[in-house]
Amino acid sequence: MLKNMDYVYEVYLNRSFSKAAEKLYISQPALSATIKKVEAEIGLPIFDRSSNPIQLTPAGRYYIESIEYIMHLEKEMRSYFNSLADHKQTSINVGGASFFCTYILPTVVQEFKLKYPDYMVHLLEANADDLMKDLRSGTVDIVIDVEMKGDPKVFDSYAWERENIILAVPSYYKINNALEKYRLTFKDVVNGQYLSEKYPKVNLKAFEKENFLLLKKGNDMYQRSLKMCKKAGFTPSVTMYLDQMLTSYYIACNGKGIAFVRAGVTHYVEATDKLFFYKINDINAYQNIMLYYKKPQPLSKAGMDFITFLNKRSLSSFKSE
Repeated sequence: MLKNMDYVYEVYLNRSFSKAAEKLYISQPALSATIKKVEAEIGLPIFDRSSNPIQLTPAGRYYIESIEYIMHLEKEMRSYFNSLADHKQTSINVGGASFFCTYILPTVVQEFKLKYPDYMVHLLEANADDLMKDLRSGTVDIVIDVEMKGDPKVFDSYAWERENIILAVPSYYKINNALEKYRLTFKDVVNGQYLSEKYPKVNLKAFEKENFLLLKKGNDMYQRSLKMCKKAGFTPSVTMYLDQMLTSYYIACNGKGIAFVRAGVTHYVEATDKLFFYKINDINAYQNIMLYYKKPQPLSKAGMDFITFLNKRSLSSFKSE
């Protein structure tokens, strides 16, 4: 019934079939036939052809009012969607695990806003599985986290930075006495001195009789931890499995087990003498910090600028105050 409303409205505006036909670039007979088809569908005439110029019938006035209401709704819809599109171009939703949302992303966002004051960044904290679901659904545009399992057909990923994995061992453990030449203090790690070759790497075999704190299955740290222990010739005795690396770090501080942690964690927590740290003699003793985004859906300009901004900075440069 409203399929040909543009033709009806043009006749109404011009009060003439011939003038409307010229504006529409169709013949007058074709336009007359189209209008008659519409009138047949509603069962009433729209135009009073006996007057000159032609006038609307009561049914015609209602039809035109309906057309104008639809046009108004369409204009509002366009305005809304344009506004939404503009907002999407200037805003970005970033997801991350607890560690990143607590210690890194607030500083990242603060410094990013200084450079791009017109952009808005929203943060979402979640575990690895939920982050990938949110990325797939479009709830978030970019995820920053360690390596996760994601469908390469759906997600693009970019390795932002590589961090070394070290052991955090409660300082009261007797094993520390036998490994004095390997052990590192918090200060050695946080200032980067531990990277010097004068600090040797320890064989994990030395810790086979100790209790470990591991992240839960499915986490990249879990896979690497088991792989390194297996390569050293033992299966670790696990005190508890945890969701977050930061949680395992603090539990290790409380003396409840040995934790595998990224060396960079020392940049964001208070100095402690409750732990000794050890470099691990294994090629798997590292973890990539990744940026993930959805492949079929191109990032907005804000998203691309956010990634470019991160690529020009190191992870450790975003230290919380």
